Amino acid sequence: MAVLIGIIGGLSEKQIVNTFITGAADMMSVVLVIALARGISVLMASTGLDVYVLDAAANALAGLSGVIFAPMSFLVYFGLSFLIPSTSGMATVSMPIMGPLAVKLGFSPEVMVMIFSAAIGVVNLFTPTSGAIMGGLALAKIEWTTWLKFALKLIVALSVVCAIILTVACVML
Repeated sequence: MAVLIGIIGGLSEKQIVNTFITGAADMMSVVLVIALARGISVLMASTGLDVYVLDAAANALAGLSGVIFAPMSFLVYFGLSFLIPSTSGMATVSMPIMGPLAVKLGFSPEVMVMIFSAAIGVVNLFTPTSGAIMGGLALAKIEWTTWLKFALKLIVALSVVCAIILTVACVML
């Protein structure tokens, strides 16, 4: 499509190639970050480290009241989202452990799905392993640290609101 657009735009072959390479260069840092994150995720899955970390987190949450369980589960998922950047990978690894834990403690498994979705959603707003964020920042030529400084207050406020809503849901459902 880039070649077709270049031809319609009246660019020479050399101009089309140079423009394409310049555009691809902006995305290379994003590709490297995503490749590194995927490598860590594969390494954790193949060594069983992901399951070990989840088991330890589940054991730490056992026996807590709903008022404590929801925000602590949110924090656990918040932290795990850095270690396992894939949403589907995180769900595959964590839900067989965290879902039954919630049921065992008398909480709704649907609330655990809400906790998972909220935590990974907030983390994906700023994590350097998010392809959408890093790709958008690279295209806009905005440094990740600049984005983080700009979005930090919003992310903290969103996290607090999520924790409150999840706590109410955990207690009521």
